[in-house]
Order: sequence, then structure tokens, then C-alpha cells
Amino acid sequence: MKIKSILALVATYWLIAFSTNVLAADHKVNAEARVFKPAIVYIAEGDTVKFDNMTSHNAVSYLVPEGGEQFGEKGKLPGGSFSVTPVGKGIYGYACEPHIGFGMVGVIVVGDVSADDVAAAKKQAMDTLQGPFKRIIGKINKIKPTI
Repeated sequence: MKIKSILALVATYWLIAFSTNVLAADHKVNAEARVFKPAIVYIAEGDTVKFDNMTSHNAVSYLVPEGGEQFGEKGKLPGGSFSVTPVGKGIYGYACEPHIGFGMVGVIVVGDVSADDVAAAKKQAMDTLQGPFKRIIGKINKIKPTI
């Protein structure tokens, strides 16, 4: 009986310790000539987004939800590929700085978002983004609420 209890305790510990890693998923965004494909990615908290084909591109967040963290480095081309795991739920808007004039922007939606969340992100974008970076609003307008 004691061995079963110990095994149950070890199994419970293992599930708790590794559950977020087991459930996390990887998503891919490909930088093409002047667009990100897909331009809108829906992920769960803890998921990772890998940006591929970034030789002449970058992906820098310009719209971050409250409590979220910026990603990408302004003015720097990462080359090859890189990955981000957004911290915090909400809507992250990003742009390829060298190709912003062509509208090369994208959005990562982390967790469930309502129509009110989408409207709040749009307002935040309208209030804070300037010049061609306002193109992120066009992608926000295409987000489908999940709740």
C-alpha cells in the first residue's frame, strides 16, 4: 500500500511540474515578401510563436496588452528565425519595420478575447500608434472574438 501511495505522489508531482510544457503548442509565422502568413495567430497562454524567414525582416511588437511584454528589437534584423512566448493574455500587434510601408503587420491573440477586448485593443492602437504603424488596426479589425 505504501508503494502505491508513493507512486501516486510522484505521478501527481510530475503532472503538476510538467503540465504547462506538455500543453504548450508551437505556432509558425512565415515572413514572405511583404506579408506575414498567417497575419493573425490565435494561441493559448504559454504557447510559442516561431517567426521563420527573417533574413530581411523583423517582428517588433508595437501594441501590447496591459501586463504583457514587448518582443523583438527595434531596428534589428534577427536573421533566420526566432521565437517568442507572449507573456499575458490579450492582443499583441507587431510590424516588420523595413516593410511597414507595404503593410507588413500581424497580430497574436493570446487566450480568449471578447468583442469588447477587440474594441479596447483597437482604441489603444488608435491612441498610441503613429504613421504607418496604424496599419495594425486593419488586422485588429479582422480578429474574430473567441468568447
